[in-house]
Parts: sequence; C-alpha cells; structure tokens
Amino acid sequence: RVTLNNHTRLRQIADNKANIMLSVNALIITIAMPVLVSQLRQHPEYIIPFIMILGTCLSSMVFATLATVPMKMTGLTDMDSIKAGRSNLFFFGNFYSMSYADYKLGIQEVTSKEENLEDSIMRDLFFLGKSLGRKYRQLRICYIIFMIGMVASVGVAGAEYLFFFLQP
Repeated sequence: RVTLNNHTRLRQIADNKANIMLSVNALIITIAMPVLVSQLRQHPEYIIPFIMILGTCLSSMVFATLATVPMKMTGLTDMDSIKAGRSNLFFFGNFYSMSYADYKLGIQEVTSKEENLEDSIMRDLFFLGKSLGRKYRQLRICYIIFMIGMVASVGVAGAEYLFFFLQP
C-alpha cells in the first residue's frame, strides 16, 4: 500500500511538472514571440535566436506532452491470460472493456490463491514503475532541452548584440 501511494504521488508530481513546462512554453510562445517578431523588422540580426527560442519551446512542449500521454490499452483480458498470470486486473486498462461477469470471474481467479494475489500486486507495482520511468525520462529530456535551448538562445542573442551594436 505504501509503495502504491508513493507511485501515485510520483505520478502526480510528474504530471504537475509536465503541466508547468507546457504552461511556461505556451506563455513564451504566446506572449514573447509576438514581441520578438515585431522587433525582427528593426533588428533582423536576431532571427537566429528567435528561431532557437521557438524551436526550444516547441521541442520542450513535445516531450512534456509525451510525458502525459496515456499508454495504449485494450481494456480487455481473457481468462487464459489471467490464469497464466500474464494479466493484471488491478490496472483498469486491462479490464475496462470487460463485462462485469468476466471481470468478477477474473478477480475471483486472482484472489483464489495467495500466490496469485501477491503476483498480481507485484505485477501492478512493476508496471507502474515502468510507466513512471518512461514519464520521468521524457520530463528529463524536456527540461534539458529547455535549459540548453534558453541558455544557447540568450548566448547567441548576446553575441549578436556585441557583434552588431558594439562595433565602432
């Protein structure tokens, strides 16, 4: 139970981080980009940092979105998979398309032996961990893209300022 609660909290944290990144990048695109575009007419030399910021925001948003995309599920498990221990009826994605009668039979099979129940709980925790690993890996990529892209964009903009405006 403690492990399941930890997984649930970690999932909420990951989803919140992804939503923060989506919001920050959307704000940059909707607020800063129009300002930058209007400045490009007067300062066309800033086109490269502008494209870098836009590319950074879009790439970061893609990985933040990928971190929140649900796994593809069929919602259906057959009794052979349940009996063989290849399916987990504690995860909704494996039973939401089943009839209640089939689900009930499956749960009765899972809970009929202590070993089956323990195996199902372990399988549930294992796949929750796999899902969290995927989510956090994509969030890490999202944050790294954002950090490197913003630093590089500001660096290029600063270098262009020095090159174009501080020349005698």
